[in-house]
Amino acid sequence: MAITTFPMILKEVRSLTPNTRHFVFHREEGALEFIPGQFVSIHFEHEGKELRRSYSLATIPGVSTEIEFAASYFKGGPASELLFHLKEGTVLQCSGPYGRLILREEKPARYFLVATGTGVTPYRAMLPSLKKRLEENPSLKVIVLLGVRDRNDALYLEDFLSFEKETPGFQFFIHYSREKDTTLAPYERHGYVQTAFQEWDPKPAEDIFYLCGNPNMIDDSYALLKEKGFTPHSVRREKYVS
Repeated sequence: MAITTFPMILKEVRSLTPNTRHFVFHREEGALEFIPGQFVSIHFEHEGKELRRSYSLATIPGVSTEIEFAASYFKGGPASELLFHLKEGTVLQCSGPYGRLILREEKPARYFLVATGTGVTPYRAMLPSLKKRLEENPSLKVIVLLGVRDRNDALYLEDFLSFEKETPGFQFFIHYSREKDTTLAPYERHGYVQTAFQEWDPKPAEDIFYLCGNPNMIDDSYALLKEKGFTPHSVRREKYVS
């Protein structure tokens, strides 16, 4: 079956880190209906071949009606070379939304939203939904754990820190695998993000984990959680393969 695509026009680009940019596209057909946590695919031609690359939506519903996502640059990558040389006003073909890394109707004690790099973008889109759930269930806790190499790679930091200040029950932590500065802010940690699980004492019967980003992080995290008794029902995964 042929995939139906729609055109979207590049409206804005801004740098998030030295290697990552935030892209904002306008959809002339109107706002894209999606569930936070889903992704879209861009369709383009490269060396005579039709290619697709997928990106989690970073759009915050209620704040923006545009199609927003983050992308990191990989030298020689067809999609990277395309996106990082786009001019405002350029039209791309897109399809979606797709994906099942979404919040479901359930009442855990805690949500752990774990990510590396641009894998944190779906959690940014989930912020309004998380706020509603926290207001409806004051005992709920939501913990976002982001793993990056160093401070230069922190994405959407202000969005999460501002949300934490105004939202009881929400906590944000960033873990650095290569940061050399030993002076850390309260939300900062050294080490790989999956090394943080032990301090939270995760409970299979009460907690739900979302894992998004680097495949190695996801595989390591799932292995650790499986040892503690977690099953696929309470660990949702989406791998980003560069």
